[in-house]
Amino acid sequence: MIFLANRANLDKRTLLTRIHNRLQTQAPKEDSPVEQVWYQTSTGNKVGVRATITPNEFLRRSHPADEAELQISFDFPQTHSYDFYVIQWVESDRDLMVGWHQDETHMDLGECHFQIDYRGETVQRSEAEFLDVHPLNVLDRRIDGFVEILNTLTWGDGVPHLPNEAIR
Repeated sequence: MIFLANRANLDKRTLLTRIHNRLQTQAPKEDSPVEQVWYQTSTGNKVGVRATITPNEFLRRSHPADEAELQISFDFPQTHSYDFYVIQWVESDRDLMVGWHQDETHMDLGECHFQIDYRGETVQRSEAEFLDVHPLNVLDRRIDGFVEILNTLTWGDGVPHLPNEAIR
């Protein structure tokens, strides 16, 4: 679609539809890690896209969790000169969430931060690379980043951690 090439003309609904369709086309295929895709809604409006992922296929190696969920949301606040997003990998069985948040929270870490939540608590929050490119390019880069992040994740005293140099 032509209007997607111009980020200024991109709206949240169109972007979420495009993300949903992109993931949905992968879903039932034999070699795809994507199992199921759906919209996250609030009061009938699309606020995000979620997808069930098979970690072993996504990472192309053995992984302790049998299932994960990719959670994606974007927003284009008129009060800021950049896009907001949350792109997270969630493993319910291990009560683990890792992901990037580009928003107005934790501004001491810059416009974008990486966060690890474990058992309902934030165990690590670090500055991350600010990406000021088209949201679909951001999504591609962050999804690719999960492979390195999940392969680098270490556990000390039963708590997950990443060295700051692994966070982008």
